[in-house]
Amino acid sequence: MASNYYSAQIKQCLEFGTRNQSRHLKTIHGHIIKTLPCPETILHNKIIHAYSKLRNSTYARRVFDEIPQPNLYSWNSLLMAYSQSGHHLSEMERTFKRLPERDGVSWNLLISGYSLSGLVGEAVKAYNTMMKDGSGDFLTRVSVMTMLKLCSDNGRVGLGKQVHVQVVKRGFESYLLVGSALMDMYAKVGFISDAKTVFYGLEDRNTVMYNSLMGGLLASGMVEDAKKLFRGMEKDSVSWTAMIKGLSQNGLEKEAIEFFREMKMEGLAMDQFTFGSVLPACGGLGAIEEGKKIHACVIRTNFQDNIYVGSALVDMYCKCKCIDYAKTVFDGMRQKNVVSWTAMVVGYGQSGRAEEAVKMFLEMQRSGIEPDHYTLGQAISACANISSLEEGSQFHGKAVVSGFVHYVIVSNSLVTLYGKCGNIDDSTKLFNEMSFRDEVSWTAMVSAYAQFGRAIEAIDLFDRMVQHGLNPDGVTLTGVISACSRAGLVEKGQRYFELMTNEYGIVPSNGHYSCMIDLFSRSGRLEEAMNFINGMPFPPDAIGWITLLSACRNKGNLEIGKRAAESLIELDPHHPAGYTLLLSIYASKGRWDCVAQLRRKMREKNVRKEPGQSWIKWKGKLHSFSADDESSPYLDQIYAKLEELNQKIIEDGYKPDTSFVQHDVEEAVKIKMLNYHSERLAIAFGLIFVPAGLPIRVGKNLRVCVDCHIATKHISRVTGREIIVRDAVRFHRFKDGTCSCGDFW
Repeated sequence: MASNYYSAQIKQCLEFGTRNQSRHLKTIHGHIIKTLPCPETILHNKIIHAYSKLRNSTYARRVFDEIPQPNLYSWNSLLMAYSQSGHHLSEMERTFKRLPERDGVSWNLLISGYSLSGLVGEAVKAYNTMMKDGSGDFLTRVSVMTMLKLCSDNGRVGLGKQVHVQVVKRGFESYLLVGSALMDMYAKVGFISDAKTVFYGLEDRNTVMYNSLMGGLLASGMVEDAKKLFRGMEKDSVSWTAMIKGLSQNGLEKEAIEFFREMKMEGLAMDQFTFGSVLPACGGLGAIEEGKKIHACVIRTNFQDNIYVGSALVDMYCKCKCIDYAKTVFDGMRQKNVVSWTAMVVGYGQSGRAEEAVKMFLEMQRSGIEPDHYTLGQAISACANISSLEEGSQFHGKAVVSGFVHYVIVSNSLVTLYGKCGNIDDSTKLFNEMSFRDEVSWTAMVSAYAQFGRAIEAIDLFDRMVQHGLNPDGVTLTGVISACSRAGLVEKGQRYFELMTNEYGIVPSNGHYSCMIDLFSRSGRLEEAMNFINGMPFPPDAIGWITLLSACRNKGNLEIGKRAAESLIELDPHHPAGYTLLLSIYASKGRWDCVAQLRRKMREKNVRKEPGQSWIKWKGKLHSFSADDESSPYLDQIYAKLEELNQKIIEDGYKPDTSFVQHDVEEAVKIKMLNYHSERLAIAFGLIFVPAGLPIRVGKNLRVCVDCHIATKHISRVTGREIIVRDAVRFHRFKDGTCSCGDFW
């Protein structure tokens, strides 16, 4: 009588569980120990089974050891405790070997234990052993469903087909749950034809099966078939959510949002998965107004505190370029996971706010959330965008320690980082060490070589990429054409431009046309550049005209320069480049009347020349300089160093080129103006403070002028220092009196 009472208590504890299920069960167990000195084996079994259900293998084992003569049910209940815990595989295996006899339940628990722990090979081995050693008679519907789920989760379609054979042999195909598992397996691995055969071969079908087949159709891109199935079935909230998610993942974001509206009109309950499926569609379309409406719906249904929905909202606002809205949602989240933090890091990075992306990543680490490989890759990319070598190197160290350096997204980001920071040798080393490279890897390296003036390496790498069977994209072609431009390889650059459309089917963008203008212009073939422009399907953008105009200034071609300047001013009347570059050409020709006239025009239109600025980072602090800067606390030391340098480089053969000084003043004044350009101030600072043996890294917002380029060559020779200048267009690596860009800078 007491045994029946306690059995009912245990059953009730499991069926009507509370948050304190385990404590409640232990209380019942304590009463049994006090009132029943020798409980029956059946009651012991029920206690073991209950502890196993609650994944308390320690207590299950204690009760098992108290049974004088455990039966097969006792052994299986203990085996279940170890099987379901996921942490006691060795105990599970020992218990299975000690079983005095085995039945289908025993084998199911062994296979399930391996499967739950992700040991697919061991689970398959156990299944095959069961089928081969005469225990095949123990194959049950539960065994079959366990194996089918394993095949489904791990893409083991070959094994799934073998299990299917056993299903047919044993006559299990008529059972709804087995048929559903079989159909689900085929649908998830993309064998839609087999999934349909199983589906339509069943007499009874439930909504779960419809949803499963529909999900498989959508995952395989068979959208119209999925819609047809959806319209003819009895639908629940899961069905609608699956359609919304599938449409969004197939690039049909507008339809996904329409289905969400229909679902809402049907009055069906929406959960975290519904919102998490439709919000990416809004983000993909940049549909901010629709996203805000869904956000309001989230609040009305009290899902705003759900971490999954909150992360989706942050991601949606980021993709809609509403980064401040995203931050508001993010700050209001009670709980945050790696997904929500990553969304903010990516959002800041893609909004051009790379410094904030790096800060967000550092804050994420301080909060105790460990980044995954994707987050780390995005943080490194943000460092690359602001040329922050210091933080980027720290993140590189983290990638090595965590093992994430072997993920292609992290390796690609590191190759890009070192390329954009002027460490071309480190980029090359990382690229060569990569065990797997995708199109992004090759493109990053081609672009790095191109920016560093190493044209032959860029071209060779591009050709190797194609030989490996990878298709270059528009960015890759930009890199290789730019490399040709910087090496003066005009005909080779033209060939790559032709291959872009003829071979790779890439429609040239404004950027590609600007590269071609640059290709002709750098080599002094200005007439050909104009002919190319005249043959373009659309007029050049500002960058294209600036490229041509810069070349006209350097080559002293006033006629084409005026035409380019007029076109640029017509395109953008307030862009300063059209005026300032033309001023330089007039100044080099001694046309001071034209200089004065153009200056008046600039004043009338309120056009201001962008001031030249250079900067150098040392010991975590950024030191900025402008021409004739008097704000630096190290001013006296810098000016003294420049005086010393000027003497040395003049002795080395330097002759100031004052032809582009835009002021009608004495020659000595022009020379002095050149001597105190911002990049020279930054270089002098570096020579004073950066220890010998380390390269001096300088950034500049404008292009390096002709005279500073010549002077820096001499400075590198007389000081024996490597100087890397990153200007508005490219890197210049000065060493031993030469520059990486050669004569085509």
